[in-house]
Amino acid sequence: MALSEHEQRLLDEMERGFYQSEADVLQAGSSEPRRLNYRSLVLGIIVVILGIGVLVTGVAVQLLWLGLIGFAVMLGGVILMLSRRSSGPLTVEDITSAGSGPKASRSRESLSERMERRWDQRMEGER
Repeated sequence: MALSEHEQRLLDEMERGFYQSEADVLQAGSSEPRRLNYRSLVLGIIVVILGIGVLVTGVAVQLLWLGLIGFAVMLGGVILMLSRRSSGPLTVEDITSAGSGPKASRSRESLSERMERRWDQRMEGER
């Protein structure tokens, strides 16, 4: 089913807006790769488990304040797990690009390039 002129213009405008917003998001990110921090990951998991224990204890003895403290400890553990401030031995890119060949190079494509490639493949398949 063909699009009318108006619909085609709207689609083109939406696509341009999407690409501009994608470029803004990519520029907002830091240029240096973020490194995994295994110490904070393990410590965060331990804190989350401790928080679950305090939360369950608070529920078991029916003390609301103890349950809230357990929840806060769990939340702090999750935040600690997700923090990646210090440098670790490996980067996320090192882990994902461990394989060589076309799969590794394909993962370095930007979102717009992947979407454009997939769109072209779909259009070629319909013809």
